[in-house]
Amino acid sequence: MHAEYNGSLIADSFTVEVTSSSPNSERIPTLREIGGRTEAIARRYRIDDLRDLHRNSDGTACVCVRQMERRKFPPGSSLLLFIEELAVPYLYGLSYYEKHGKWPWADYSHGTLGVLEFYAEDDAQKSEADICDVIAQVKREHNWKEYHKQFRRPSPDKLCVCGSRKPFHKCHSRAWLGVLRLHADLHRLELNLDRLRQMT
Repeated sequence: MHAEYNGSLIADSFTVEVTSSSPNSERIPTLREIGGRTEAIARRYRIDDLRDLHRNSDGTACVCVRQMERRKFPPGSSLLLFIEELAVPYLYGLSYYEKHGKWPWADYSHGTLGVLEFYAEDDAQKSEADICDVIAQVKREHNWKEYHKQFRRPSPDKLCVCGSRKPFHKCHSRAWLGVLRLHADLHRLELNLDRLRQMT
């Protein structure tokens, strides 16, 4: 692998496994780093939860937030595009983390919180399909009812959905902005949240 980001060139090699379908996505293939580098990085930086290195509980790599899947890997894309657009950047980030103890780009939280953080920062005009993607992600969460309440009637002082017992807007401020933006988009597009939840 030879890749460069913001002037930082990294040449590295990983042992990986790529399969054509992923249990975590309807769109993109699966990437697994199977050479033990992820575990070694976790030990070096005393990381208890491998999700902090964007590895799912089943060992697959979380190569991008859900909203980027369609843009990075449109329907009909080749496996080569997956390698170039998603696998190589992920492995670059892992190698960078090994050297510097941090990701080379803005990091997002796990699960729905990360989806909402991205939603807040993405300047693209949102469509019904974009909102359906978020709702589909929320439905996978065990505490989806708390997200649903926030989408219907945002309240910054309710306890954060992550379980920290802190107010949502203080604990995960970027995700809170995503809630506000999604709420506004629901009204702008005159979409019914309950109907969308049943559709996804």
